[in-house]
Amino acid sequence: MLFSYKTLFLLEADTFSLVEIKRLNIQSDNPGEVYFWFRFDKVTSGLELLEFVSMNKDGDEQQREFLQGKLQFNQSSGTYSTAEDSSLLQLKTAASLPLELDDAIQRHFIGA
Repeated sequence: MLFSYKTLFLLEADTFSLVEIKRLNIQSDNPGEVYFWFRFDKVTSGLELLEFVSMNKDGDEQQREFLQGKLQFNQSSGTYSTAEDSSLLQLKTAASLPLELDDAIQRHFIGA
């Protein structure tokens, strides 16, 4: 059985992806039960759930803060800095979710 979700944002770097998804199989007023951000390591295929802290939007520019780092992005590009390293990693938006990332999300939610 497949886990039902919609990709809201997908940003790519050479070695990792950041993705926000919305669960479609749950009805809740709690955003923490519906929306999830993940960091996917392209080398190890490891999936890390990012712990959401805050969000902001200024025109076309969006910001997200997680315990693990900070993300700033628009429709075409973005930057991410980890909590351990303040250097900015460049990202570009992507249109389609890679199969490996979908597989990791499926395993995360269905426990396979």
